[in-house]
Amino acid sequence: MQNGEREMRCSVRRAEQAEMQAVLAFAAQIFADEQQIPREMNVIPAEKQPQWFCMEQDGVLAGTAAVYREGGRWHMGRITVAPSLRGQHRGTFLMKSVLTEVFAQGVDEIFLEARDATVHILRGFGAQIAGEPFTFYRGRVTPILLKRTDFVRNTRK
Repeated sequence: MQNGEREMRCSVRRAEQAEMQAVLAFAAQIFADEQQIPREMNVIPAEKQPQWFCMEQDGVLAGTAAVYREGGRWHMGRITVAPSLRGQHRGTFLMKSVLTEVFAQGVDEIFLEARDATVHILRGFGAQIAGEPFTFYRGRVTPILLKRTDFVRNTRK
């Protein structure tokens, strides 16, 4: 099977309210198992205006991401990819899809605290390191800032 055919069966969309329990459970399982992050930390309060996204591979939930407002700016987090799909550029596909939609809403920049694999992907999109890495549960995260103009410039084909 060619890579293009496989990519066609992977899609990203806004999560619907009816499936939020499954989306939250999926993200919580990955974060709890791999990074020892408490499950209750996955819930984003309504006042932060969360927008959840899900990635599906062959109709099965395979990844998540969320954007939300905090401290007067947009954040992206809760980024997960099923372990069986890692190393196949699904994380890149997920983040590019979500960021394209979010920037199309008029967001000028988005802030993340990202693990190393995510930092690598975001740097390819034009993101800048915005602070020193710090320990967060099991592992470290790096503050990252991605501006819409840099994203557009670095993701044009």
